[in-house]
Amino acid sequence: MSRKRRSFRFGLGLYLSIGWLAFLVIIAVFAPLIMAHDPVAQDPSALFEPPSWNHWLGTDDVGRDVLSRLVYGTRPTLLGVLITIGVASALGIPWGLISGYVGGWVDLAMMRVVDAILVFPGLVLALALTAAFGTGLESTMTALGLVFSPLIARVIRVSVLSLRHKDFVTITKMYGASMFHRLFRHVLPNAMPATVVQLTLMSGLAILAQTGLNFLGLGVPSPHPSWGASVAETFRYVMLDPWAPVVPGLIVVVTVLAIYRVGDQLRTQFEVRD
Repeated sequence: MSRKRRSFRFGLGLYLSIGWLAFLVIIAVFAPLIMAHDPVAQDPSALFEPPSWNHWLGTDDVGRDVLSRLVYGTRPTLLGVLITIGVASALGIPWGLISGYVGGWVDLAMMRVVDAILVFPGLVLALALTAAFGTGLESTMTALGLVFSPLIARVIRVSVLSLRHKDFVTITKMYGASMFHRLFRHVLPNAMPATVVQLTLMSGLAILAQTGLNFLGLGVPSPHPSWGASVAETFRYVMLDPWAPVVPGLIVVVTVLAIYRVGDQLRTQFEVRD
């Protein structure tokens, strides 16, 4: 009986996590149809209004609807995650495939580059790259993807090292298949499970990093809404309204935990299959 209760509890957490992430995607796509208030429209006559039927989460220090800014802020958050994961995958997957499969001095040289990049703190390196590329959502998240790509390369390499001498890979080599055919048709699909888990966990880190960069004013330019900007804006008047930063901060935390819960379930599923 206790085992059934525990499995049900874990299953409920997974369903809630998937439901929350699906809800975020829906409101990001249909934000203009859902929200009646303009997220950047200021109303000097409605400063610091408490929650009401007209403003469910109240207004901020310049009279903007807080809920509208959070809803519209979902768009750059999800887009930023896609940019980060796309850049990290586009660079890290070929990097790890070639390094692990070729081996020898090529593997040694490519992994030394990985080690050199990973020596630097990730957020500090992302800030340096952002300074070089310029501020804005695309540049900051591209910089973050560049920082994350060595982690993907290392995960892919470990998987490839255990696969390159398998029979199904050796047979394709005997039949004259090219190296790129073997890598992308046979090795990569079998190396993807661990990589998918890493990408899922990396999505949570991308949201946290994006929130921090937006908090510093390096992400979505003001006055456009974003979750990090909402945290920064509410933090300015925290003495007047101590609960103002709680809602945007809680949304970030719940979203990251939901992503980690899905990633943990993926890891468990792949381990069971192995």
